[in-house]
Amino acid sequence: MRPYLSRPRLFRIWLGLFPTLVVLWYFPYIDFPVRVLTWAAGFFLLTGALVFAWKFSFARWLLIAIYSLSALFVIWPTHRPSDPAMLRANYCQALKSYLGCRYIWGGESYTGIDCSGFVRKGLEDALARRGFCSLEPNALRQSISLYWHDTNARVIGSGYAGRTKFITNCSNLNVLDYSLLQPGDLAVTSGGDHVMAYLGDKTWIAADPGPGKVTEFHIPEEKDPYFSTEMRIVRWTILSD
Repeated sequence: MRPYLSRPRLFRIWLGLFPTLVVLWYFPYIDFPVRVLTWAAGFFLLTGALVFAWKFSFARWLLIAIYSLSALFVIWPTHRPSDPAMLRANYCQALKSYLGCRYIWGGESYTGIDCSGFVRKGLEDALARRGFCSLEPNALRQSISLYWHDTNARVIGSGYAGRTKFITNCSNLNVLDYSLLQPGDLAVTSGGDHVMAYLGDKTWIAADPGPGKVTEFHIPEEKDPYFSTEMRIVRWTILSD
């Protein structure tokens, strides 16, 4: 009797993991179950590649070498700090790449994103790019940590387990002393219901429910209600000099 999970059937299941992983990666609502499914799909894709390549000596050892070097890179115990100025520039560039993306409460991807997911996802992207391009495993580990530890605007404004630090308070962003700010700083409403990021030159960017998309705002801003409310300014610790 032919086994139900024959090798050809397993191969078809394995191929089906590719579109599954793409859908999970771009799914806007990246909560804990989606994170677990995404990592599980990635793990089984990598494991399956090794299983199906095992009988081919060159492919087998090539994959073993790639997996081993990748794992070694991620866990390599270096703590060389990233250049904060360069990382701030990378962060602002990553944030701008989301301009026009639609606002979806709870979203964290290019297919839909909310205010807290936006400021965190931008830093994830910047750290991941920094980790790969500059061979900084610590930056890559911090990107993975941000991806795994979801949060909201209120927590970001309250320290986020040491990931952010307080800079100042202001009655509204139109009268803020901008000499205190650096690109990449965050403004969190006093009620903790909204967060936006500073790009420099009195320009802010946010996934804003008003316009319904990621939008830039320039000071003075009189129309958006978030610019006439009390704000708490915080800075990502990793972006601090």
